[in-house]
Amino acid sequence: MAETDLRPFAARVVIVLGIAAAMAILWTVSDVLVLAFGGILMATALRALSDPLARRSSLSPRLALATVLVALVAVTAGVGLVLGERLTQEAGQLLKMVPEAIGKARTWAQGSPLGQILLHTLGGTGKQSLAGLAGFASGTFGMLAELLVVLFLGIYFAVDPELYRRGALRLVPHSARKRTDAALVAVGQALRNWLRGQLVSMAVVGVITGVGLWLMGVRLALSLGVVAGLMEFIPFVGPFLAAIPAILVGFAQGPTGALWVAVFYLGIHQLEGNILMPLVQRWAVSLPPALAVAAVVVFGLLFGLFGVLFATPLMIVVMVFIRKLYVEPVIDEAPP
Repeated sequence: MAETDLRPFAARVVIVLGIAAAMAILWTVSDVLVLAFGGILMATALRALSDPLARRSSLSPRLALATVLVALVAVTAGVGLVLGERLTQEAGQLLKMVPEAIGKARTWAQGSPLGQILLHTLGGTGKQSLAGLAGFASGTFGMLAELLVVLFLGIYFAVDPELYRRGALRLVPHSARKRTDAALVAVGQALRNWLRGQLVSMAVVGVITGVGLWLMGVRLALSLGVVAGLMEFIPFVGPFLAAIPAILVGFAQGPTGALWVAVFYLGIHQLEGNILMPLVQRWAVSLPPALAVAAVVVFGLLFGLFGVLFATPLMIVVMVFIRKLYVEPVIDEAPP
């Protein structure tokens, strides 16, 4: 009798230990998983371009994908030929101007008590600065290698996405495969909608920033506009990171110039949050601000820099899975 009573408890213990072991394994390979998710995002973007081409022409899906890849390489090469030299020159000038601007900002801040407190808080020795620069350079090269991995994973996933979807469905019980398949389709559509909205937002912010800084007479307006557009991909944190080099370049022209640049970036942030994003979210994915902030913090702690980069799409995936696998079948269909 006692042995029979212990069987349910033993089964629960085994289940808990199995879940704990699975979580430990996932934590160990978390870096690989987040790179794989980046590949899924890349594949989603490529298929979003190639699928309409295949539907509107006689091309097969793989041939349409190859056409899109060739077109993207050609466009990238064309942009590089037209703007590459100027962007390279401006990037070099920016690297030279930032230390000079930091020196001017330090001299200006030393004249006020608040500035002295800030300098004391951020201050460090020259060796610490050089060590930080070396670490930054090493991290940059490592990130470039990881981006290449994401690119190749995206191409492989995009060539035959059904193969990987069928493989994922084999990991779930047969009774739940239909519902899981519907959830995967919904996730793919949600990611496509988010990518469309994100690309529109990045392009608009980059163009407005570059043109606005050029009209204000700020140097390196083109490269700063490109930085602002790219940083728009990072939710909440990106716009503030993009403003830092622009404000420092403004400091090279004096504190007043830095103040006007800061006001300009604040205006862009308000334009994006109150006008641009509501318009984009009418046909893209709308994510509540509180969940977006929580996603940046949680996924940043779990996966590091790539967790911050992919925070919004990761949260979108979580939301869709919860809705499709729990809310709709369990709560919405529950008897009154």
